[in-house]
Amino acid sequence: MRKSFGKRFIAIVVSVMMLITILGGCADSASGGNSVVTSDGKVQISFWHSMSGNNQEVLDKIVEDFNASQDQYVVVAENQGSYDESTGKFFNMANGAGSAHIIQIGEQNLQSMIDSGMIASISDLMEKYDFDDSDLLEQVVNFYTVNDTLYVMPFNCSSPVVYYNKEVFDAAGYTEFPSTFEGISEAAAAIAAQNSSIKPVGMYAYGYALDQMVTNMGGYIINNENGRASRATEVSYQDQITRIYDWIKSLQDAGYLLNYGTDGTNTVSGFTQQQIGMFIASSASARNVIDSSEFEVGVAPLPVPEGVEAQGVYAGGGALCAAAGMDEQTEAGVMAFFEYVTSPEVQAEWASGTGYFPICHGAYETETMQNTYAELPQLEVAAQQLLNSQVNSITAGPLLSQLPQLRTDLQSALEAVFNGSDVASAVEQAVSNTNSAITSANEGVANG
Repeated sequence: MRKSFGKRFIAIVVSVMMLITILGGCADSASGGNSVVTSDGKVQISFWHSMSGNNQEVLDKIVEDFNASQDQYVVVAENQGSYDESTGKFFNMANGAGSAHIIQIGEQNLQSMIDSGMIASISDLMEKYDFDDSDLLEQVVNFYTVNDTLYVMPFNCSSPVVYYNKEVFDAAGYTEFPSTFEGISEAAAAIAAQNSSIKPVGMYAYGYALDQMVTNMGGYIINNENGRASRATEVSYQDQITRIYDWIKSLQDAGYLLNYGTDGTNTVSGFTQQQIGMFIASSASARNVIDSSEFEVGVAPLPVPEGVEAQGVYAGGGALCAAAGMDEQTEAGVMAFFEYVTSPEVQAEWASGTGYFPICHGAYETETMQNTYAELPQLEVAAQQLLNSQVNSITAGPLLSQLPQLRTDLQSALEAVFNGSDVASAVEQAVSNTNSAITSANEGVANG
C-alpha cells in the first residue's frame, strides 16, 4: 500500500482499542458523532453507495477484502438508490442515528454537499492523517477541488464515450472511428447505403453527455468560470449546445438516427441487438456493453465539430464524502478505508471489473490493469480521454447545486428537438428554466 498515516494513525488505533476495552465489547446504536462498536470489538463504518448490478458486486468484494485486511474496523456497505436519492436521504437524516459515515455522491452533487456543511474537508483529513495524495490524477482532483480545498475523495471516475459496432463501421469502409460531427454524419450515410437493416446512430437525451460535449468543445457550462471563480448565476452553454442539437437534428432529418427518448437502457439493448450502429453513454457501462454484445465493440472519445480542437472532459462519475462531526475513532476508520480504496492495487481491481477507470497513476502500472487493457483495450479509451484533457477551469467542470436540473432541462430540450421543435426555441426554454432555478437557489443560500 502506497500511503501511510504515520504516528498519528498509530495513536488513534491505540485510542480505539482503549475505547473497546472500556465498552467491554458492547455495541452502540448511535451514528453521527459517536462511534459504533460491534460485538466483536470493531468500529463500524456505515457506507452508502449507488452502485448496482455488476458494479455493486465488484464494490462488495472490495469492501469484504478491506474488512478482512485488518481487525479494527468493519465497513457496512448499503445501496441507497441513485446518487440524488442517496444524497437527499443523507440531508434528511442530518447526521442522525443511522446516517452514513461515508456517502458516495455523483459529480452533480458536489456543490450541494459543500453548501450543506454536512461533510468534512478531505484536505483537512489528509493533513490530519498524513495522507499522501501525490498519486491522484490531477484531472480528477481538478473537479473536486474548490478554493484550493479537496472536499471529497475521488473513487469511481468515468466520462461519456462513443460505443460503436466495429463490424458495421468496418463494412462501410471505416476502420477508424471519425473524430468529428461531420465525419460521423458521413459514416452514417455510408452505413445506411451499405446496410439497410440498421440505423447508423442511436441517441437518447442524456444530460451528462451533453454538458460533457460542451466541455470538450471548449465551452463553459455555466458562467463565472464554471462557478469556480464565484457562484454561478446563469448558464453559458448556448453556442456549443446549439451546434450539438443542430448536428443531432441533421442526423434525424436524414433518417440516420433512432431516437430513444431518455431511455438509456433501451439504447444499450438496441445496440447489443444490432438495431443501431453507435451511441453515446458513460464509460461506466463499458463492461456491460462489451460483455452483452456478440460482435466487436469499439469505443471512441467524444467527437467535436470540424475546426474545433477537443479540450477534453471533466472527471465525472462518483466520489466519497466523509460525514462531518465524526469522533476520531470513526474518522480514523473512514480514512483507513479511503487509503485502501485509492491504492493502486484496489483501483486496478475496481477498474478491471467495471467500466470506471483508475484515479491514481500507480494503478495504470499494475499487472492487473495492464493485462486488462491488453485484453480489453476499449476500457482504456475513457482513461486516455481524461488523461489527455487540459487542466483548467473549463475542464474542472460545472460547480452548481442545480446541475441535476440543468441536465434535465437539456434533456427536455433535446426531446423537444426529437419531436420537431426548432433548436433555437428548445435551447431558449432550457436556458430560461435553468436560470430561474439558479436565481432561486442563490437567493436561498444568501438568505440562509
